[in-house]
Amino acid sequence: MDQTTYERWWQLHLRAAKGEELDAAERAIYTAGLMELDTEEKTQLENSNLTMLRRLRAEVESLETTHAQLQARSQRLDRQIWTLEGAYRVLTGLELSGQGDAPSCI
Repeated sequence: MDQTTYERWWQLHLRAAKGEELDAAERAIYTAGLMELDTEEKTQLENSNLTMLRRLRAEVESLETTHAQLQARSQRLDRQIWTLEGAYRVLTGLELSGQGDAPSCI
């Protein structure tokens, strides 16, 4: 809705809000303007919701990528820990399980 049309509609709106009677032509203009403004507002909300959803989807995809990278790193570190614990057990005869310092029965 252009500025001139909006200003004319706004005057009708103020009159309607005060309880003044609008004639048939004024009522038609007022109702059409109201529907146009509602449609514009709905479109703006839908577009902003769509923009927000796209931003959130991109954020989720980024977090999923980070999660996958962290899982892969965790698996590499678990393998490295397993290897180092095995080497320690072979060199010392002790377990690193936290169950005490008793020699293992290897």
